[in-house]
Amino acid sequence: MAVVALWTGAKASALRFALRLTMEELASQIGGISPSGVRRWDHEPNMVPSMVSQRDLDYLLSKASPDEQARFAVLVGDLEQPSNGPAEIVAPQPSIMPNLAIPSLVSPSSKFIAPTSDTLAWFEQNLRSQYTADNLLGPRALMPLMQTYVGAIEQMQQTARGPVLDRLLRVGAGYAEFTGWLHQDAGDLRGATTWATRALEWAQGGMDDRMTAFVMMRRAAAALTARHGEYAVRFAQSAQRFNTPETGRIRIIAAVTEAHGHAIAGDGGESDRALDNAAGLLEQYNGEIIEGDPTADRYCELGLYTKIARAKCVLELGRAGAAVDAFSDVLDSLPREYHRDRGQYLGSLARAHILAEQPEFAAAAAEEAYSIALATGSTRTLDDLRRTMPSGLAPWSHIPEVQRFCAMLDAVEPEIGGN
Repeated sequence: MAVVALWTGAKASALRFALRLTMEELASQIGGISPSGVRRWDHEPNMVPSMVSQRDLDYLLSKASPDEQARFAVLVGDLEQPSNGPAEIVAPQPSIMPNLAIPSLVSPSSKFIAPTSDTLAWFEQNLRSQYTADNLLGPRALMPLMQTYVGAIEQMQQTARGPVLDRLLRVGAGYAEFTGWLHQDAGDLRGATTWATRALEWAQGGMDDRMTAFVMMRRAAAALTARHGEYAVRFAQSAQRFNTPETGRIRIIAAVTEAHGHAIAGDGGESDRALDNAAGLLEQYNGEIIEGDPTADRYCELGLYTKIARAKCVLELGRAGAAVDAFSDVLDSLPREYHRDRGQYLGSLARAHILAEQPEFAAAAAEEAYSIALATGSTRTLDDLRRTMPSGLAPWSHIPEVQRFCAMLDAVEPEIGGN
């Protein structure tokens, strides 16, 4: 059984991730601590929790399943007992590991992580699980975890050769790209660019054209967030250069990203053309997922995705009535589990209502978006609300619904969801 001699913020956070608990759920099981206190463990990895919390953390770890114990051991990154003293973390014994246990990452004869086939297969499968966790927990919960994984992959690359190195570069590109996305969603565009650059380097080193196209498309999406329409167009067009069946889904997404870039640049004609191109690609490829596609589990059904893209474009182009109708349709069509995305699109619907001069509806949509953004830690949504709502609603500041929402937004602490 895993044992911890002294809990720190980092280890407590690792336990939360291993148990798949939200901050609120963990706080409910730890004496004398609130969800904000649990959040501090994420941001202050070296802090030492109180003795009451230490005791409760010990209890939760002792009651964890073998699979949860295994995840905890990997997250802490100490699966091998040091030779100079007792280990704080001891990995679960093989005899109690389930059939799908995480493979041993450390070679018995080396301090380096061993890039075995089982290890690589686990990393490939695990990345898909993180996509689901992202939509449930938001970026702040996953960023420390993903950086640990990337570090492990980078360490394995140092001793790998031949096809194993190629595979590690491809796996690493996927993890680096996803880490960049988490930084983007948390509002750290500089960090997002740094991680995307690493992902692109590894994808090209592994001669993975599909991942290269995907990273370029993601760079285009980051340019949209930064409001660089022309940059978004260039990156999205670059992603569409890889004309193979395997890149069909990526080209569909890149085409609608290009359309959004044109809309930001104020070119409605080119935006409509790119959307028509995306519709043609969707008809040609039918959104088929080919094994290893990096878009799998990252995007909703592509028919819905193109619908979302059209809504964003008409909003960007100032077509108020069409934008209200389009985002209302999107929210009606959005799967219930897309919680964080619902917050983002509610914020967009609020902007559309402002354009349509419907302040009460705008405030109601913005208030719901605000609540979801706080729950998921999505700085992207909070920043959008801060940037657009106060000025947009200013002409109707005397309306009670508007006053209530603006007061709520002012009460948000700047560091919530911050860098």
